[in-house]
Amino acid sequence: MRYDFHIHTREYSACSVSSVEEMCLKAVEAGLAGIALTEHDLWWPSPEIERLQERFSELVILRGMEYSCPDAHFLVFLPKSEKRRLPGWCSALDLIHRVHDHGGIAIWAHPFRFSKTWPHWLDRARPDAMEVASSNMGQWAETMARKLAAEKEIMIFRNSDAHHVSTLGRYGNEWDISLASVDDFINYVRKHADAKTTMRASHAGAAF
Repeated sequence: MRYDFHIHTREYSACSVSSVEEMCLKAVEAGLAGIALTEHDLWWPSPEIERLQERFSELVILRGMEYSCPDAHFLVFLPKSEKRRLPGWCSALDLIHRVHDHGGIAIWAHPFRFSKTWPHWLDRARPDAMEVASSNMGQWAETMARKLAAEKEIMIFRNSDAHHVSTLGRYGNEWDISLASVDDFINYVRKHADAKTTMRASHAGAAF
């Protein structure tokens, strides 16, 4: 199963030029099993997501958000997100803690795209995963992201960050599971993150 968890549409992202219908049609054509609509700093209305899901029944459509912190951007997914509230502007440190308090996940989007410095917040808050490739990451950023992910043992994603249908399908995440909901996605990523935490603790214990 191939998924892309970072897509923008012109309905709710001013920087996107392709409609959600065009994105969904291209996703089906590209053989994707599912996509996530992650507009900038807002959620797609749940009733609209439900109508899209009915129309494109062969495609799992997840509701997410790309949250813009002053020091990084994150793909946020929350259980029952229509009932959750996130602050309009906060640091990466605060956002990750708030997302975890709500039982959700925060995925670091296009690391090193805007800053080439090692993030100071990473020593105090850990994202559940991070992108290591996308249409908005150059080779240097991808290399640095892969290095950091390996060093910190963070789950990795390859998402399109598509703003136009021409980009959709170039990136994806090959998983051997079938997702049916945002909750499925959150649970899968959290289990992976928990396994990484256990592994790090085991390695640390073996060193003494």
